[in-house]
Amino acid sequence: MARILFTCFGSLGDLFPYLAIAKVLQARGHQVTVGSTALYQQQIEAESIRFTHLRCGLDRYTSPESVRCFLALLFDPVRGGKAITAEMMTQIRDTFQDTRVALADADVVISNPLAYATPIACRERGVPWLSTVLAPMFLLSTYDPPLMTLAPWMNSLHRFSPALYRSAFALIKHATLGWAKPLYKLCQELQLPTPVGHPLFEGQYSPYGTLAMFPSGFAEAQPDWPSHTRVTGFPYFSTSAGDTSAERQVETFLAAGAPPLVFALGSSAVNIAGDFYAVSASIARQLGQRAVLVYGQHADQIKDICPGDDILAIPYVAYDKLFAGASVIVHQGGIGTLAQGMRARRPMLVVPFGFDQPDNGLRIQRLGLGLTLSREKYRIDTALPLLRDLLFQSRYRQQAETVGKLMADEDGIGHAVECIEATAGKALVFAR
Repeated sequence: MARILFTCFGSLGDLFPYLAIAKVLQARGHQVTVGSTALYQQQIEAESIRFTHLRCGLDRYTSPESVRCFLALLFDPVRGGKAITAEMMTQIRDTFQDTRVALADADVVISNPLAYATPIACRERGVPWLSTVLAPMFLLSTYDPPLMTLAPWMNSLHRFSPALYRSAFALIKHATLGWAKPLYKLCQELQLPTPVGHPLFEGQYSPYGTLAMFPSGFAEAQPDWPSHTRVTGFPYFSTSAGDTSAERQVETFLAAGAPPLVFALGSSAVNIAGDFYAVSASIARQLGQRAVLVYGQHADQIKDICPGDDILAIPYVAYDKLFAGASVIVHQGGIGTLAQGMRARRPMLVVPFGFDQPDNGLRIQRLGLGLTLSREKYRIDTALPLLRDLLFQSRYRQQAETVGKLMADEDGIGHAVECIEATAGKALVFAR
């Protein structure tokens, strides 16, 4: 038996893949703890997994309105990246101290990109850890570069030379190094190991290995990926604490007619949907299609919509209970939502709000699984023709079926568990 600690911050969509892995590890007899913001204690403990609080700046966003305001800032293409880093740095000393205590009894630690204190704490204590990414964008390859919406001039550089792109990316890294100043200050004051590389970029990767937890067909391995990177496939999470009433509503609606269009925005973008659902309902009705709108906890976002026999509006339902019954799925492009769509074998229209979502949408389009349209351009006149193509051009459904069949045998949880157990096993042998 190994003692395994997960350190995870971000959205619920970020948390769920780690919970999926944690549940299986625990079922295999390991002692598992998930460390995160207090906001997720209930979700973690509902899965009968031990929770430990890692204090961070995100703890203060306790009301739906405060979350909504913060997310509006995070999805700002100019200020978002700096804003989330600043929030994580405001209490980096507390995060470090809590992480240090939590890993005291750990044989191996699994970190995510926002767990900035984890590499330092692990190096200080000599505890092996595995870093993780959920989307190809975060591997920042110069051979398969991510779509840069904030610096569109960079998107063509790699065609000329990876070295040219690498030089441009070095400028971005230099410009953002100051964002991690509180972390460097902490290391200096406590005489801790200096971060190896830029903490927001290469400094997050572990020498023990990195788990790339996205569908294997989503990106090919590149020569400049971190050493010992393994693409595991996506770890699909299925909760044991679902809303059965919502599931029954969905089952009844799906059984009552033709497969509907499904409009869903994950766990973060759904809070700042704006007119997304009103536009979506209008498109569905103009196309003569039934629709399901998963609108989250802000009912004001559907106040101008009149649900009926053709439209079902629900706050939340697990996507694995809904997507397979859809005709086309319209979503924000978060990796969890996207992976569920690929698994359901349905064409997709990706409407990205920010972060990795524009890059994910472009990859879906390249794979022939759907189309992408920026949030700013999501209107009836622009989105309706795209949805018509996705509905009636058979090539999208055929490609979705082909890719979905390939993914059916992919065991993202199993591969991740295998890597974690191997790392923990080496640590236990060394400890003896």
